[in-house]
Amino acid sequence: MAGWISLAGMLAGAVGIFIGFYTLGEAPQTALGIVTITTVGIAGVLAFVRHVLFHKSDAARLGWQTDRPDWMFEVGFANLAFGFMGFAAVLARWGTQAQALVLLGYSLYLFQAALLHGYRYFTDPQRSRARLWRSVLATLLYAGNMTFFALYALVT
Repeated sequence: MAGWISLAGMLAGAVGIFIGFYTLGEAPQTALGIVTITTVGIAGVLAFVRHVLFHKSDAARLGWQTDRPDWMFEVGFANLAFGFMGFAAVLARWGTQAQALVLLGYSLYLFQAALLHGYRYFTDPQRSRARLWRSVLATLLYAGNMTFFALYALVT
């Protein structure tokens, strides 16, 4: 189940980034809102569900099985906090700078997660291509696109 939730979060973010780029030239505020809602709001809440409610299947999917999932819950709570801030920044109309800050914060968080997964990939005796592509490269690309929209919003 965790794998499907992970894919749903990635799909929501990817669709949001696509729509964001599609509308950026004509409606940059709309593009920023869509990217913030999808890449932080929806993806963050889904990551919480995956890490907390389905922590056993998520840990197995990541190759990090444990009898003490406290750290999975902590990661889930961090995702939920970002997710709520993503929704709040857009729906409460906190403005461009708040949305950009939420995007930058979550992208930094994901960048660090990608580095951790990269470290695990290169130091694990059994290297999983799925970890390399999904947890490292796709996450770096995702975080990079989020950073682009945040910086674009702050510069323009």
